[in-house]
Amino acid sequence: MRREGTIDYTDEYNQFMARLEAFHQKHGTVLNREPVLGSQRLDLLKVYKLVTAHGGCEKVTAERGWKRITLPFNFPPTCTNSAYVMKSVYVKNLELFEQEDFFGKEVPVNKFEPAESNITRSRESPTTRRGPYNTVLKQQQQQQQQQQYMQQQQQQQVVGQHAPPQQQPPQQASTMTPPPVRPSNYYEGYYVEGGHQNRILLALKSELPNEIDWAFSRLIALSYEWNEFSLNMIPGLLDELLSYTQPFFDCWAELSPKDIEELSEDDILSLCDTHNMERILQVFHILRNLSFLDQNVGILTDHMNFRKMLQQGLSIPSSGQLNELRIYCLDALECLSVTIILRSKFDIYLRELHRLLQTSDRALILGSLRALTRLAANEHNEKILSDIDPDIIERISQLLLTQDEELIGATLDYLYQFSSFHGDASVQIAKCYPGNIVSVLSRFLTWGSPKSASTPVTVDPAQQILHEPYRALHWLQSNFEYNPQAWISEADLFKLYQTKFAAHGPMLRSADLVTVSRVGFPKMETTFVQEVAGAPPVQIIKGFSKKPWIDFSGGNDRIMCRWIGCPAVFTTEADLFKHAAQEHISPGMGLYTCQWLSCRRFTTPTHDRQKVIKHLKTHFPLTPSVKPFSNRPRWFDMRPTVLEVPGRELAGIPLTAVFILRNLARQKRNQKLFLPYEESLARMMGEFPRMASFIVDILSYLRVG
Repeated sequence: MRREGTIDYTDEYNQFMARLEAFHQKHGTVLNREPVLGSQRLDLLKVYKLVTAHGGCEKVTAERGWKRITLPFNFPPTCTNSAYVMKSVYVKNLELFEQEDFFGKEVPVNKFEPAESNITRSRESPTTRRGPYNTVLKQQQQQQQQQQYMQQQQQQQVVGQHAPPQQQPPQQASTMTPPPVRPSNYYEGYYVEGGHQNRILLALKSELPNEIDWAFSRLIALSYEWNEFSLNMIPGLLDELLSYTQPFFDCWAELSPKDIEELSEDDILSLCDTHNMERILQVFHILRNLSFLDQNVGILTDHMNFRKMLQQGLSIPSSGQLNELRIYCLDALECLSVTIILRSKFDIYLRELHRLLQTSDRALILGSLRALTRLAANEHNEKILSDIDPDIIERISQLLLTQDEELIGATLDYLYQFSSFHGDASVQIAKCYPGNIVSVLSRFLTWGSPKSASTPVTVDPAQQILHEPYRALHWLQSNFEYNPQAWISEADLFKLYQTKFAAHGPMLRSADLVTVSRVGFPKMETTFVQEVAGAPPVQIIKGFSKKPWIDFSGGNDRIMCRWIGCPAVFTTEADLFKHAAQEHISPGMGLYTCQWLSCRRFTTPTHDRQKVIKHLKTHFPLTPSVKPFSNRPRWFDMRPTVLEVPGRELAGIPLTAVFILRNLARQKRNQKLFLPYEESLARMMGEFPRMASFIVDILSYLRVG
């Protein structure tokens, strides 16, 4: 297959490749001149310039910046591992060259035979090649001992590769790039052996800059690449690492909360310059990585000095110099939070997480939500966390109005965990939520479904008890739909809004209604047009239109008959069903069919009127009934029929939303919130069969209550 290339064969490129090839020949290593990634041939000169512009391979790796290196190449979205492959390509082809060409360091010539070198390198740990080169003679000797060890382990393969040509088919091993292999346990274990005389630990204690740089580089690599690395493997390592950060946090501890609030950006910058912030970030980068490994969670949780620094790291003010440190602390706390036991509702962890939740930084909001959710998963914290904070619920309501799927998912996870508490926690959540929380959660049941954009939603009385802007948002999403070709003037939209809510309390201004429209329909656009010459321009809104089955001619939104060619309008769905059964499927017609919108159920007419009426019910959320609420049909009777319909399993946002609704429905004091939505929930059972069993549980709680 022909590969698309991104290589410009300029004189500069040719000269660079000549120098690179000469380097590899000199050192007995293999060069892949045009490696392939994402169906593209990589320009090694371009890659080299990008990496060295960011400080070199070591720095890019420490900053986890390989994804940034791949951006100029515009790899397809399906190439999800592009950062990992790009790093591997660079390590194999350019890293040693970078040490000599960019940093001016001497790279020793490989003294082994080429065939042996190839085999050894194919099994060599990437982290071994990423360390510093030739900083001390002892390090060179250790690397040679490692290579000799691996050479002995692969002796039979070496012998096979040196066999006479007549005993094996022709090969081109010297021109092929060996496949990447996971670092061996020998290499990983080599750096954690020795106990109190461990090589890394001694380097950290040496006070020699080059030794300390090497130790941190090695620890970052181990923490990122070795899933079996435990802090207990090197006794005293955690204390030694924290000793590099102690002066910085001692300085912050001397400042009072008032002093911290009065710090300017220049003061913070000066304070950061006083200490080695790069080293402090490296320490927390390493500990953040290690906190993701189960074997280190207990060690970090039990270390009082680390927990104290973690608290201080969360408390530091917002600053460009300190945000990275705060993110590392938040990531580590997220991993440890499931084992942390809160002491009171004024616990410093809880206080700082609530503070970060109120910020506008997406990363901090996500981290604090996840940490709070994991704290709530610890049953020992339930008593403290079940005292719901109204300000936090207010913030949660704001986050649920965003169009950020990851943020909504984390927010719903938080609500589910807290609504699962014993007692009246779910009642407090519903009480503190501005408006009807059931209205918001019901919309998430159809998240990501292709039906959600076209499913008719009947306007319900609930919007009259919502407060603005939630009432307007609910009204817009219930009665309008996304349509990139449609438009409506701002004046007409506001007139429809006034007609609906003039008798139901304070309303939004016209400009505020347009702002709310952007929340409900993010892709909408506003522009000005001049309809009449000489008249002032009129603002129009492009991107959504009125749903065809909703009639706005009266004060209450009415439902139009969806039978093709019928203009009749009704106030309730029960009246609409009665009309369709009597007028469109009336007795004595002889042949019957269904002309409900685009329904194709009866392409061939039938004589069985009852069969068509039974089918007509599938277009409605209710069986026809004008009886009082207490005599409505029993929803659980529909369960066996619905569950027989195949469909993929429910997951993600809809699943979490339906679980929260179920938790809310269990409390009798919450059940009045569900009254306006029982009909739409029952309709979803037919339209979204994979959700039926969960909705049946909700409706059964409402019937029992």
